[in-house]
Amino acid sequence: MKKGLLFIFTLLFGANLIAQVAPNKVLNASDIAVIDDKVIMGGDEVLKDLIREPNPVTASMRMASSINEYIVGTTTYDLQSNATVMDRILHHHDGTISVAWTRSAEFNTSWTDRGTGYNFYDGTTWGSQPSAPLETSRCGWPSMLATNSGREISIAHNTANSYVQMTYRDTIGSGSWTEQIISSQDSMGTYLYMIWNRSAVGGANGESIHMIAVTASSNFNGTLFNGLDGALVYYRSLDGGATWDIKDMQLPSLDTSYFNSFGGDSYTIKAQGDIICVAFFGGWDDTFIIKSTDNGDTWTRTTILDFPVDKYSADDGIDLDNDGVMDSLFTTDGCGALLLDNNGMAHVFAGNMRVLDADLADGGTSYFPGTNGLLYWNENVGPDTAGSQISNSVWWSDNMSVIAGAEDLDGDSTLTYVDIATYFASLSSMPSVGIDAGGSIYVSFSSLMEIYDSGAQNFRHVNIIKSHDGGMSWTDPIDITPVSLFLGMGECVFASMERDVDDKVRLLYQKDMEPGLTVRGDEDAVGMNDIVYLELDTNFVVSAINNNPINNNLTLEVYPNPTKNQTSINFKIEKKSKVSIHVVDVLGRSVYNNNTTLSKGNHLVILNVENYDAGIYYINTQIAGKTFTNKLVVTK
Repeated sequence: MKKGLLFIFTLLFGANLIAQVAPNKVLNASDIAVIDDKVIMGGDEVLKDLIREPNPVTASMRMASSINEYIVGTTTYDLQSNATVMDRILHHHDGTISVAWTRSAEFNTSWTDRGTGYNFYDGTTWGSQPSAPLETSRCGWPSMLATNSGREISIAHNTANSYVQMTYRDTIGSGSWTEQIISSQDSMGTYLYMIWNRSAVGGANGESIHMIAVTASSNFNGTLFNGLDGALVYYRSLDGGATWDIKDMQLPSLDTSYFNSFGGDSYTIKAQGDIICVAFFGGWDDTFIIKSTDNGDTWTRTTILDFPVDKYSADDGIDLDNDGVMDSLFTTDGCGALLLDNNGMAHVFAGNMRVLDADLADGGTSYFPGTNGLLYWNENVGPDTAGSQISNSVWWSDNMSVIAGAEDLDGDSTLTYVDIATYFASLSSMPSVGIDAGGSIYVSFSSLMEIYDSGAQNFRHVNIIKSHDGGMSWTDPIDITPVSLFLGMGECVFASMERDVDDKVRLLYQKDMEPGLTVRGDEDAVGMNDIVYLELDTNFVVSAINNNPINNNLTLEVYPNPTKNQTSINFKIEKKSKVSIHVVDVLGRSVYNNNTTLSKGNHLVILNVENYDAGIYYINTQIAGKTFTNKLVVTK
């Protein structure tokens, strides 16, 4: 018997908060529901034939003092995942880096050249941007792997030949690539068509590959797999992919007892030695982990969010309080991340989402695109427990906590925006996670930015938060892809973070000059998207680079921040203006004050802080009568 509840607004309704969230986090969900017309894209998509000129491609380094960026490749196929982002970046022990993404260079909607884009950093320089994919036939959705013996691997699904394949070479960074089919064959020699794979390397010797994928559903001309119209199955290799001793295995509970089908990409898999963990982020299903401590031989499931109805189908209806009104429920948006920490404990992150099935005759459901909040759970919290009712028709559970979200950047206590690009995800979603040797956890997520828009839609930027105490508390979000005085605005999505953090956080993300996607959702015109490698000094994750809008064409940036010697204040003004810069400490005592008149153009003000005491300061910049405040952290 499923309990009559669902899920979360711990921030607003006060149930067992794991983390303190600052007052400027506006986490109210919009009350506007829209039809969920999400199409899970497998690779044979044909959309409207709209073409626009590509964005200029430049290989630039930005904000070298704290954040470095480099464009490692491009793609016109802009859907890197239907939901959860795969592992696409590896920082090897010798300092080299491998990155992979789904790539195409065609300006049409067939993308016949689609495949794995790959680039390699040799410790000094990045390679040339790829002009062709790794594979010889059409592929997508690559996971980037490396075994302890030095085998470099990309696993992707092949839509030309309907199987999952492994493309590998035996030396990281050099040598030719070999293609190998992973999918099983039936008695007639037909390969099982699997798509949307996720993979991880584990085992005591670092040579085991663990993979999950979904069998093709009837939407992709597949057949039922043990009664499921799309089954999530598990594969294992103990020898770096040379052979596979487990194929087509359904992990515990992933059968017709609980599910009708599995959609694309709402899951992930991670490994730390013999500890293997799969996380599934349900929308209209449970959210849970399945964990093995013996390298995949046996598994145990822990339910994080227990959806009140098993095997829910559109138009079934959910009226938990029997008042004749269909209930809306908080759940996860399918976009999640999983971390196995240095002790093997699972930490789970996901975008918050509110869903509704009010019309029981339309064959579909609805979701609330204005839902905000990045959710968090770890194994110390335990399995899902009974929750409560928010209002007459909204249900929640107290098992996850809101730790971040799209922020109230203009300080008016209301999260406002022009419009939302369609990702079928929370306003704060697409998380990815890493950890350092001391156990500090770093989480990136793509968040709607309240004050940055194209005139038609608001942009998303990649933000990052940190916990130094195992998830008990979190820093404020930092926009690490801020508006640049030189490069302008960008839509920054699908970030994949390297798990192992040292003195730097490293991630790969997709950047466009227009909010939204070509492949689905908005169905924007085809254009070129940058694939950007970003590295961030870890001591930077203390306070934000605040980009305050001075007018529609103007931003102000303060960096480096934190700093111990000096910081720079960058801004541009459109006409001759009076400028005042006043710096105060946390007690409001003035430590710097300067007034001047500056001409039109770009300006750089260097602030020397080497004689300041360590601590937090506030830079109040007044331009043409308007004041903007940036927090500055001074270290020693």
